[in-house]
Amino acid sequence: MEHATTNQFGGYIRHLREQRQLSMRGLAKVAGVDSGALTRLESGKTTPTPGTIKALAIALDVPLADLFVRAGYTTPHDLPSMDAYLHTRYGHLPSDVLDSMNDYCQRLISEHGFEPGGPSDHEDEITKPSHT
Repeated sequence: MEHATTNQFGGYIRHLREQRQLSMRGLAKVAGVDSGALTRLESGKTTPTPGTIKALAIALDVPLADLFVRAGYTTPHDLPSMDAYLHTRYGHLPSDVLDSMNDYCQRLISEHGFEPGGPSDHEDEITKPSHT
């Protein structure tokens, strides 16, 4: 996991913990993780293991897949399309509402230059100049 992802994950866990009005020790106890390890995780000093992610997902009552994505264990290519996600997640809504949601999301993606599928192969790779 890259340092930026580690920091973002730690901040997200801290946000969820505070939102649920849990102390650091309280979350550590509920999740069954060491409070020192949780402190290091929230501060971006350590990378969470899959077991820690699972324990935190259960303790914080968030979908396990969400935490794996936030932790960088899932790449954009592993994620479903927005349309598939919306139909799976909100399939109880009428089709026209789902279509409107998808259109709205696609418009935001287009307006802000997001590439939902991630970069194409090798697009995000930087060629380092050779030193001769």
